[in-house]
Amino acid sequence: MGATSVAAQAVESFARYQGTVEARDADTLTIRRAAGGSVTVLMNVKTRLFIATAGRLRDIKPESYVSIVSVPGADGKPKPIKVAIYSPSERGFEAGTKPWDAAPDARLTAGWIGGLSLDPPRQVELVYDGGSKSFTIPPGTPTAQIAPGERALLVPGADVVVLARTDADGLVNADLVAVGRAGTEPTL
Repeated sequence: MGATSVAAQAVESFARYQGTVEARDADTLTIRRAAGGSVTVLMNVKTRLFIATAGRLRDIKPESYVSIVSVPGADGKPKPIKVAIYSPSERGFEAGTKPWDAAPDARLTAGWIGGLSLDPPRQVELVYDGGSKSFTIPPGTPTAQIAPGERALLVPGADVVVLARTDADGLVNADLVAVGRAGTEPTL
């Protein structure tokens, strides 16, 4: 790898943008951010597109791949605030646990179901390379089904979450765009 490549990688920064679509023109997407202001991101052939539709906790099955956004609960245990259930083609997405900016002190944990209780409140154990994490998911926790999507869904007013990087030239390049359908908020 040459010095230019190393330098370019060193200044790339990753970000998560949440908001609504203001406009889309070919491969350019302008998002009105929930936090205020707008951001323009570029999509390319490697940009992954997802659709988020309404899900239910009872959709979690023993073979499911799930991600949970959680915050520290009063008892010190993680309290789930958002759940995503992935289609088979998306299994492995973001496997593991990491800080997430959906709320103060939030974490995203994604993995395969290692244990599952069907009685409310639903209890799940997510298993991923290097570990596992157990959660008690309260009834009513926002839940979405995540599946491959298409650019035609990126219409003004659509709820989106974009995972992107800003390159050395200041261009924001989308790695992933998740768009909500029929009022469903993407839970990434």
